[in-house]
Amino acid sequence: MSTPDVIDNITEPTLAELCDAVLSCRAAYDDVAEQVEDIVYFEYGHGGMDDAIHQLERLTRFFEGMQNKNEEVCRDLAQIYLLIGQIYQYAGNFENSIDWIKKSIVVDDMYPVAYHSLAISFQSLGDESLSIKSLEQEITVEPGNYYTYLLLADLYEKSGRFDMFDGVIRRLLERDPGNIQGMHKMIRFCERDPDGRADVELLRRRLLKRADGLNRIDAVIRAYHLAQAGRYGEAIEFLDDWIKKSPNVSITHLAGAHIYGLMRQYSKMRDEVARYKNKNHGHEDAMEIKINEFATVFGEAAAEKIRRLLKVVYPGVV
Repeated sequence: MSTPDVIDNITEPTLAELCDAVLSCRAAYDDVAEQVEDIVYFEYGHGGMDDAIHQLERLTRFFEGMQNKNEEVCRDLAQIYLLIGQIYQYAGNFENSIDWIKKSIVVDDMYPVAYHSLAISFQSLGDESLSIKSLEQEITVEPGNYYTYLLLADLYEKSGRFDMFDGVIRRLLERDPGNIQGMHKMIRFCERDPDGRADVELLRRRLLKRADGLNRIDAVIRAYHLAQAGRYGEAIEFLDDWIKKSPNVSITHLAGAHIYGLMRQYSKMRDEVARYKNKNHGHEDAMEIKINEFATVFGEAAAEKIRRLLKVVYPGVV
């Protein structure tokens, strides 16, 4: 069903108007789904969550009442259930979120986003076992979502299930041999094994061959492993080049600061911390988020040293 002109000509329809169009069969839900989702999130952010959910529930009752639902109707219903579940998730109401997302999966059990959202709600409630189960189901449905492998590996590692951690990372690297975050996690895992030194060196050589097309955390990881290999100057040169290409990213300055510290070039270390502070406009919350991310690569001791420096380094022109 295509969306008639009556919808096309509405400049900024309200959520209720869009739902009315679907309920009166003047519009297919798929044709207005993006608008509906945008308005729902807007309403949530501006105190209109209850009314937004009320409007979505009107749609669910409409689709639930259909006889002999076809694939399109099931998909639409599953997406609306999921949207309600995600809104409850953002609001911190994880129990309701789980109930609605489970409804989505019952209707369409091949939609990977639902499993991922379900895992987030379970994790937020501290139920890591069910979170793990949901992520494993997501990978079964969509084995190409590499971020999910990494999240799943973190949960296995946190729960001390190192055999499962090892298995997940190996599955990831089989599908994507050049995945820097996967190689980094495997290197850290092998470093715990006294007999794993050869594997560490092999994986590190593979990782360091990747230099182009990296995101910011990949760049930080590569700099870390250059430093671990004693190639400090190369690490600094790599970071400088990467910063030129992405001047608004600040976390790379933390990597540079740490490496300058290893080189005992303390004035340059302070300069990098000052640049980091400049780019974050001195906002402590923003800086702490990135420092925590830095700590996942360089370790908590390195992050704590950065925190101490931030207290005595002031932003300025450097």
